[in-house]
Amino acid sequence: MEENDRTDESSDGALKPQSESPDSTDQDAFRILSHQLKSPIDTIQSLLKTISDGFTGEINPQALHLIERAVSRAEEAKEMISDLLDYELLSRRKEAVKEEFDLVLLLNTLVMRYASIASEKEIYLSADLPLKHRIIVLGDSRSLEQAIRNIIENAVQYTPAQGSINILFSFSEADKRCQIQIKDTGYGISEDELESIFDPFYRSIKHKSSVPGTGLGLPIARRVIAGHNGSLTVESKENEGTTFRIVLPFISLKISKQDIAERKKVVIIGGVTAGPKAAARLRRLDEELDITIIEKSQFLSYSGCGLPSYISGKVSSPKALMSTADNTIRDVHFFESIKNIKILNNTLALDIDRKKKTVKTQDSSSGSIAYLNYDVLVLATGAVPLVPEIPGIRQAGVYSLYSLEDAEAIKKEISEINPQDVYIIGGGLIGVSTAESLIDTGARVTILEKQDCILQNLMDTDIALKIQNVLNRKGIKIITGANMVEIRKRRKGLTIITKTDEFTADLIILSTGVKPNIVLAERASLEIGEAGGIKVNEYLKTSDENIYAVGDCAESVNIVTKKHEYWPLGSISTKMGRIAADNICGRKSIFKGSNGTAMFKIIDTNVARTGLTLETAHKVGFDAESVTVTGLDKAHYYVNAQYLILKIIVDKKTKVILGAQGLGRGDVTAKIGILSCAITQSLSLDDVFKLDLGYAPAFNNPIDIVQTACLVLHNKIDNLLRTITLREFELEKDKVNIIDVSPHSEHSLSSIPGSINIPLENIRLEDIPYDKKAKVILYSKTSSGAYKAYKYLVTRGYSNLYVLEGGYVYWQS
Repeated sequence: MEENDRTDESSDGALKPQSESPDSTDQDAFRILSHQLKSPIDTIQSLLKTISDGFTGEINPQALHLIERAVSRAEEAKEMISDLLDYELLSRRKEAVKEEFDLVLLLNTLVMRYASIASEKEIYLSADLPLKHRIIVLGDSRSLEQAIRNIIENAVQYTPAQGSINILFSFSEADKRCQIQIKDTGYGISEDELESIFDPFYRSIKHKSSVPGTGLGLPIARRVIAGHNGSLTVESKENEGTTFRIVLPFISLKISKQDIAERKKVVIIGGVTAGPKAAARLRRLDEELDITIIEKSQFLSYSGCGLPSYISGKVSSPKALMSTADNTIRDVHFFESIKNIKILNNTLALDIDRKKKTVKTQDSSSGSIAYLNYDVLVLATGAVPLVPEIPGIRQAGVYSLYSLEDAEAIKKEISEINPQDVYIIGGGLIGVSTAESLIDTGARVTILEKQDCILQNLMDTDIALKIQNVLNRKGIKIITGANMVEIRKRRKGLTIITKTDEFTADLIILSTGVKPNIVLAERASLEIGEAGGIKVNEYLKTSDENIYAVGDCAESVNIVTKKHEYWPLGSISTKMGRIAADNICGRKSIFKGSNGTAMFKIIDTNVARTGLTLETAHKVGFDAESVTVTGLDKAHYYVNAQYLILKIIVDKKTKVILGAQGLGRGDVTAKIGILSCAITQSLSLDDVFKLDLGYAPAFNNPIDIVQTACLVLHNKIDNLLRTITLREFELEKDKVNIIDVSPHSEHSLSSIPGSINIPLENIRLEDIPYDKKAKVILYSKTSSGAYKAYKYLVTRGYSNLYVLEGGYVYWQS
């Protein structure tokens, strides 16, 4: 018999392999025992799940609640069995298993696992790990993983929603020791309990009933870490948080070969929209790039357009604004672990040295200064709120809404004071969106606008007034021509003083616009453009060959006028980020500019715009013409067909489309999207009419309303049709004759005051009580019928006819 095959006889007569150690035997025995104890619990859980999922019939809510509690308690029993057996096994083990493993990789795996668990609890988990290094430790990777897992799990369990957990890894090559710091903002531990937490089965009396556990997690962790010649210490303050520090020896430090070699360094300043987009595209194009994002705040890569919804509670947590369509949270860990992009959040970029190609940074927490080298620098510094110089505007209770931190502050204020009167200063896009969101909080919302109407930079006055009507009907008060003088503090609340009035407010939100954040660019002597943003060429390079600028800090080019403009829109920022990344990687890509396409929703009304307004078109020198039409977004017989209003603007000479605006319950955004494409490609009215847009009753009409508008405007320019705008009509309605050609049934229900009804089917009887030279305005529900009446009556000698643009639907809106 071979020596390795020798066996000894045990006391009970069984043969046992001589090579098997006591530790190995214990491990096998404990595994069998663990399986035997857990197996019945698994069966109980499975049976209960079968009942709760409804496979045995309908269950009443009370019974379902009890079953779910039973499943949860069974899970706790399994965890208790695991902890007890692990603790007993560690107590029996004489010597730890020795193997070499990468501690950074182990820790990164744990962070990835618990990032999603923390996110579900609305806890922000971040980690700063030296992912480019391999810290090799000698020991038992399984037991050490369990020890660290116990501590992270503890932090997740004892940190409430909206809290944070930060994991920091540092090492000293000189004494070959590393430190893992796990810091949370949880409930904390009282001083008299602090040493007891490492005693087996000890659990805090304060949280024993609300947080499940066995009281063995931390004792196991300390025993395992001590077995690796390390130490585990803790610092904590009640209601402030807890910090665990693990110190371990390591045997070697390795750096991957690709990191030793010189890699192209790309530094991106700004981590909200354009910056992360550029970084993500760069990584997809080149895995070897050394990419770093510097972001002044804690959060990055979130949807700024969703901030009003977060304030109102429609969006429950910041993580929703940071999520992708597949529910991936774009936090620090996402970029560092998944994208291999270094993130320096809570870090200020102070200066750029263009000669040395360095960026001076400062850590917001410690104040420490550092310098980053770059080969290529991308400025994505965004915008800053425009705060008018009004006495009292910077006091408590007055907020801007631009960042997630702003939104957090406003949300906290709303929850604490439950404001009854909220005033929004400024009727721009953010102001209108914020007002719409705050209606749901139960507050009385008022918009104070300096101009004659809201949204003047985006919409023509006639469309803007219709949007004001929608807001008014939803309970939002709008006061235009409000010239601010001062904001005064009252005993309770604030007083807003204008040139003509005073208003009492509990909360004030500024929506007075934004301006490009060009502070760093100016310090670096980069060229600034006419519109106030960083000037860039078609490749998004600045006046420095090695510096790009993207997003809200950079100027754009208007596709129609070819002039430099400033459009702080997320859609433009993301495109800029991608195009800059392409150019950095040698993929020649041109940013042609933008149309300023924007869209938003006011409860049940959709609003969108693109290109030039009629007023702007005239200002920049176009001989422009427009028309406003109304119609359904899909076939009239289809379920949920909704009306929408569409205004298009063209150059009269070329008939090339210059701009468009729309609103209504129908699918306005899709129509504006078509017209944005038309503007980008310089299409004419005839070109758009001939587009093959497809047709199905669920989506549109055989001739889409976009194409209908093009035909109407074509006829108007060619003098085949004379129309009157609603604004012109309001000025003349008492001096002209008005005929409604709708059916009697419609006219009797609703009509424009002062109009007479001659149904379309009776027009050919020519029973019209007006002279053929008298000015007559024709209308119907959408004025489609009025156009038919117009064409016939013109042939019969009526020479002063006009069709009301948009018809009754537009008038009553």
